[in-house]
Amino acid sequence: MTGDDPYGARDYAQDWLKHNGGRPALHCFALAQMSVGEEVAAAKILNDLARNGPFSGPDSSDGQRAVIASEAAQAWLAASQPSEAVTIADYGLSLQGADMTLMLLRARAQLMMGHFDVVARDLGALVARTPQVSAEIYMLLASAERRDGLLPQAQLHIARAAEIAPQDSAVLLERGIIRGQTGDFSGARSDWQQVIELAPDTHDADLARQDLAVQAADPDMP
Repeated sequence: MTGDDPYGARDYAQDWLKHNGGRPALHCFALAQMSVGEEVAAAKILNDLARNGPFSGPDSSDGQRAVIASEAAQAWLAASQPSEAVTIADYGLSLQGADMTLMLLRARAQLMMGHFDVVARDLGALVARTPQVSAEIYMLLASAERRDGLLPQAQLHIARAAEIAPQDSAVLLERGIIRGQTGDFSGARSDWQQVIELAPDTHDADLARQDLAVQAADPDMP
């Protein structure tokens, strides 16, 4: 919605609001705010739009409110406020209980908060019920299990993620970490090198370089 000119989109939305644009204009304004780095202000508006009136018409549907709740959760995550993200994601899931986007956002927020056991429990139950989910869900589940000390389960689920998305940099980064923690050091190096080749200018690549540097500095590393 904000396109290549988020500041222009914000100015447009502000003008639209001045001319009685109502909820659509406010929604547009909040998304533009998020695009220009004003995540907290955007999240507060999106929270309000998801939770409050109108209670009739197309903007009142559970599906529409759940979409806005997911946007609010994204804004709270961008603002490094995961507890707020969990709260609004839970609200969205109370409206649309099977919404995968909201489940992913809630899991990401809970991982940021260190609630590894909760993510492992919730996503583990999800993949048991619905095995045909995205690679990202399997990757987040594996990450939670690894951090919770459940390495055999993490290996199983990261392997499934890699089957679904063999060239996904986040999946390869996580698989490398799990391989390293289970003693497969050459496999870990291979995964991290592949991350750098596939996505050299990303945060995933930066993390892969750090992991490779740690390995290279270890005199006991084979």
